[in-house]
Amino acid sequence: MEKRDNFILEHQADFEQLLSKFIALKSVSVTNEGIDETVKFLKELLIEKLKAKVEIIPTIGHPVIVAKMEGKSRKNVLFYGHYDVMVPGDISGWRFDPFTLTKSEKRLFGRGVGDNKGQLLAQIFGLYSYLELHGNFPFNVTLFIEGEEEQGSVNLKPTLEKIAKTKLQQVDTAIVVDGAFGADGTHVLRMGNRGVFAFELISKTGTHDNHSGNLGNVMKNPFEQLLQFLDKIYDHRSGKVKIPYFYDGVLETNQQEKEWIKQLPYNKGEIEKQSGIDSLKMDKVTYYQNLMFKPTFNFFGVTSGYQGSGVKTIIPNQAKIKIDCRLVGEQSISKIKKGLKEVLGEDLNSGRLQLNYLGAVPPEHTQTSDEQIDWIYHSIIEATGKAYIEPSMPGTVPNYVWKDILKVPVFTIPYANYDEHNHDFNENLTENAFLDGIRISYELLNQYSN
Repeated sequence: MEKRDNFILEHQADFEQLLSKFIALKSVSVTNEGIDETVKFLKELLIEKLKAKVEIIPTIGHPVIVAKMEGKSRKNVLFYGHYDVMVPGDISGWRFDPFTLTKSEKRLFGRGVGDNKGQLLAQIFGLYSYLELHGNFPFNVTLFIEGEEEQGSVNLKPTLEKIAKTKLQQVDTAIVVDGAFGADGTHVLRMGNRGVFAFELISKTGTHDNHSGNLGNVMKNPFEQLLQFLDKIYDHRSGKVKIPYFYDGVLETNQQEKEWIKQLPYNKGEIEKQSGIDSLKMDKVTYYQNLMFKPTFNFFGVTSGYQGSGVKTIIPNQAKIKIDCRLVGEQSISKIKKGLKEVLGEDLNSGRLQLNYLGAVPPEHTQTSDEQIDWIYHSIIEATGKAYIEPSMPGTVPNYVWKDILKVPVFTIPYANYDEHNHDFNENLTENAFLDGIRISYELLNQYSN
């Protein structure tokens, strides 16, 4: 441990200088700024620091970088990261230039420093530190770095499908390094994540808005009609979804997952404050089971009629509602779509209702050996002193691709602090989080070799 930490601290200034160069390259995926320069920077860095065999994989969008390093055993671990960032937004909202890495109050500020450039370089520097101190890797390492995560990883699935059986056929484990750990500063191992399925319903009546004095009690109100459609798929009294097949694949929490949940922090007062609930009537286990193991049915947008000031006496001709469902376990998006068509088919065929799909990412739930979980869990503890295991992340990331396409277990280890402000002004990564990320990457190699 002392040898590890001494090496990392001795090279900290060099690591931060390289991170500064990385931040300055911008690599904003939606505008294409700095993409080519960033890919070139990473390729040269991986060859110089890790002696990696690097291949640039073209996609319809931004290229993927695949770097391979041979180790002593046949085990092959894939580490995932991304090099693209979000737009900085209004520059006046930043304390510092977003594309100039700035250290202040033991934090590193810059667009992408937390999501995901600092986390990506922490992986690379952890591997580099191990290689310098030990001379070779204990197992084969593959780095998979994409450039469109901030656009929803639109080409990740087709790219993996294209190269899975050629360039990635030896991979047996995937570790995703992205996201943020807990507010109490404890690092976390995540064993899965909820998926998401979003759609909108558009209820239509007349061909245009009509005066309510002319057609009141004659023309049907589209919002009232929309409520009737909604009643076919959701019971607002019980909170139960009535779509056929919706609950197929929802799994019960097993005993091991309940034990992991018991170790997680539970700040009831903060949750009440955030949610606006005066008295949250949930114990810790129930709270986390609701977040991790139960699907949702959430109305996130409703639009109909006149929304301006004052009164406009009209009957609108359409009403729209947007719905997102967080999915869990082995719920099937294709089966849910089939159920929607079965229930709403007559209304869709009549033209009174329109159904549009807005997005879909399947859930991911990793089940693997205790030995493999212990290896990663104890690596985090050895690097940082403490760790939690989350059975599932309540949010959604496209981790299903590693399980469904590569057929390997997937683990997520976030390296960023919870208040990183990613996608916001003043994005930051604490100095400790950056160094801890390097230590964790080192220990994932070191603990396996012991």
